[in-house]
Amino acid sequence: MSFLQPLLLAGLPLVALPIIIHLINRQRHRTLPWGAMMFLLAAKRMTRGMARLRFWLIMLMRMLAIATLIFAVARPLSTGWLGLSVGGQADTTVILLDRSASMEQQDLQTRQSKRGAALARLGELIDSLGDRTQIVLIENTANQAQSVASAAALLELPEATPTATTADLPAMLMTALDHLVANQAGRTDVWVCSDQRASDWNAEDGRWETIRQGFARLEAVRFYLLSFPERARDNVSVRVTSARQRSAAQQRELVLDLVLRRESAQAGPLNLPVQFIINGARSVVNVEITGDELVLQGHTIPLDQSLEAGWGRVELPGDENAVDNVCYFTFSQPAPRRTTIIAENQPAGEILRLAAAAPLEPDVSYETKVLPPDRAGEIDWDTVSLLLWQAPLPEGLLASQLESHVAGGRPVIFFPPEDGGDTELFGLAWGDWHGGSDGPFVSVASWRGDSDLLAHSQSGQPLSVGQLRTYRYREVRGTGGPLARLEGGLPLLTRATTADGPAYFCATLPDASHSSFAQDGVSLYVMIQRALELGAATQGNARQVDAGSAPAREAAQWEMISHDGGEVLLSARPYSAGVFQDGERWVALNRPAAEDSAPVLDSGQVDRLFGGLDYRLVEQSIGRTSSLASEIWRVFVSLMGLALVAEAWLCLPERRPAGTVTHS
Repeated sequence: MSFLQPLLLAGLPLVALPIIIHLINRQRHRTLPWGAMMFLLAAKRMTRGMARLRFWLIMLMRMLAIATLIFAVARPLSTGWLGLSVGGQADTTVILLDRSASMEQQDLQTRQSKRGAALARLGELIDSLGDRTQIVLIENTANQAQSVASAAALLELPEATPTATTADLPAMLMTALDHLVANQAGRTDVWVCSDQRASDWNAEDGRWETIRQGFARLEAVRFYLLSFPERARDNVSVRVTSARQRSAAQQRELVLDLVLRRESAQAGPLNLPVQFIINGARSVVNVEITGDELVLQGHTIPLDQSLEAGWGRVELPGDENAVDNVCYFTFSQPAPRRTTIIAENQPAGEILRLAAAAPLEPDVSYETKVLPPDRAGEIDWDTVSLLLWQAPLPEGLLASQLESHVAGGRPVIFFPPEDGGDTELFGLAWGDWHGGSDGPFVSVASWRGDSDLLAHSQSGQPLSVGQLRTYRYREVRGTGGPLARLEGGLPLLTRATTADGPAYFCATLPDASHSSFAQDGVSLYVMIQRALELGAATQGNARQVDAGSAPAREAAQWEMISHDGGEVLLSARPYSAGVFQDGERWVALNRPAAEDSAPVLDSGQVDRLFGGLDYRLVEQSIGRTSSLASEIWRVFVSLMGLALVAEAWLCLPERRPAGTVTHS
């Protein structure tokens, strides 16, 4: 609890006034012995216990009335509810602001978004705290701590505006932890503003254990999750999954694959006009969504024969989230899919070569090269789209080249070597081997089907990951985000979270002595082809990248051709959807796919993430206008009134029935 006028609390010693006045009054009367009073004194002794209790209750009520009056005039504050911030005024208040695309969900009546509602409530909180605490803001794009002078400054910061990005809450909490340790911040309140999307929180991320241990070592740190978990009542998102050219019947045409996802409490069909804009030319197609998802594959749009490259966007009518109503795309001649495989296990290398060389698109060239570990220096880093590495993790120059390869948006998938495990790369390293080729197999317990390499197909069907049998596998140690886990908890496929791009560690090999990857075929093929397509997308003249990624920051320096909303600051370009051009190169920036369909963590899952820390959940809704910090002096005035009424009742003379004898 805090106070707007804390100096007035110096008057609390005045609660002793009733006792002082009583003692003074006792000194004003002298006692004279009188024989006729002996019988009355004897009767008074019989009721002395009840009278004494009554006296002290009267004194207590008078003291309580004075105390509550002093508290009321000191103007006490309560954040969220009475007692939320009991424990004293914080020296530092850290705000972790989630600016991801899903935070732009709006209340259709007030047009206020989740992000806007969070800022409004935090602004009121800053106003109430005044200059008695240092305000620090950490938002998800830059992930850096910056001071905020006032509520007005918070609302006007460019770092508080909408983005088309996703958030990384573990990384933001790590930044907050580093800031508090470096600045010896003292008593601290940490406000986490989020909609609890699972993709933003990465509950399976290994960094959570480090976060809990780090904050547990600090004294007087309290966490408040300002949460907006409500889902949209009726919202549809659109995403272009593929944009390619082809020649047909002496003409060229653009072929688009779309996914429309609906988040709604209504079960009925929805008719929706979908608008296509290609280099400024518009066309409209009416579709009907009967379920949660509609996949529109092979939608063709005629192109001019002279047009070899260009851009476009797909638009939906306005609904609860304007950010996911638009998706940009670019197109040009497709880049060759080139895969290089470094393998010490020849059978495993051959299986990987077959999975990478099988063409997924007939009009695209596929090239595959298999090299032993001692020839890794022959890798053509400028042209390779995907690197599959089944050998001890590299060090020195090779490691630096591989890090640059990943930072450019081109994936690498590591498979376990037979020996070697001391080297760490991208925050991960190989651990011990488990199982054997002649032992019982281990099944896959869970995997992420909402995004990344093991996501469900465009039709919504899950991959056959659950049918995989793993006989021999190796631990993956370090900080990473598991995409699939085996029974027993060890990860089967992990994405490195410390890498600047897509780096994956697969705990087993695809040959028959290690797993059923080769027999199943589908999961391995889809996983490698998705990674290959992801890498090739960074090499052609037309690319689609996630807003906020390293390629987005590079492309944001180019000429802006189209974008959402009004004027976009140069510093905000990497985090906004749009199209950029540099000569023959085109890049479309869009929100990450995880922002369209990520589930929401429940309160139990959040409790486990903050286990052992001083943590409170403050659930809010967009339309609610309640303040996080409000004056509660009325509560103390009411308590004072109750105390005075009780004191008056206790002071009433005791009534006795007529003829009652009080002494013998």
